[in-house]
Amino acid sequence: MSKNIITDEKALLDSVLASQISIPAQPAILQEIDKLIAKPNDQITAIGNLINKDVGLSGAIFKLVNSSFYKSSSQISSIQKAITVLGLNQVSNLIKGLLLRKSIGGNEVAYEKFWERSNEIALLSAIIAKKQISACNIPVEQAYMAGLFHECGVPILMQRFPEYCKSFRLNQGSHWPDFREEDERFHTNHTVVGYLVTKHWNLPEYICQAVRFHHERLNVDHAALTLVSILQMARYLHKKLHRINDPDWAENSGQILFEIGVSEEGAGEFMEDVLEKFHHDQP
Repeated sequence: MSKNIITDEKALLDSVLASQISIPAQPAILQEIDKLIAKPNDQITAIGNLINKDVGLSGAIFKLVNSSFYKSSSQISSIQKAITVLGLNQVSNLIKGLLLRKSIGGNEVAYEKFWERSNEIALLSAIIAKKQISACNIPVEQAYMAGLFHECGVPILMQRFPEYCKSFRLNQGSHWPDFREEDERFHTNHTVVGYLVTKHWNLPEYICQAVRFHHERLNVDHAALTLVSILQMARYLHKKLHRINDPDWAENSGQILFEIGVSEEGAGEFMEDVLEKFHHDQP
């Protein structure tokens, strides 16, 4: 990593800390699972035993593996079998999402709407990545993870600033923060805070970059640009699902479609296919 990048990251961290914003540390159980996954030998039994200690984690994994998304021929009741079906990377991603929600959140309506939105955008991102795997070369589980984390700075800012929800009318569900307005009001924004969370949680660098620049396409390298394009289409489709206008789509759609390998002529059919699969695959 270059000296300039290190300096920039330190400046970002210093600005966030100066605002007394708390960045959640990577949970200990996630660190243990990552260490087990990195070992050369089969660690499914050890990881399963670790997950079994947390009722919430094991319950969420059973819910996913027995959903229509995986179409298992029979009900799966063993956590080790569930890990085999899902794959270690998918299990790790699912756990990261669950632990993210445990680490950042509250009971207010705005938090519930945030997590619902994040899960839907994550699933849309995964479907797009899967359909365009040859053109984009973005692993499905990493597209899902980017969707889940890309605006995780929002609930952290909600916790830090009591007026944040009211400022952006988040409880209504049809409004979402503009990062430029966040800068003006709070001297930081959810892209910076989210980027620092992904760095602390040791997500792949290009996911961290996609989180940081998901509103600014020209500031990322090729790998992150492709992921940003997937995120932006997923965000557009999410707005379409909820009948929310997206004024930026008309201006950016050509670049986005080009980056993910979809022709403008075939875009309508492609996106309808994504939405159809989304409705079918939700756990």
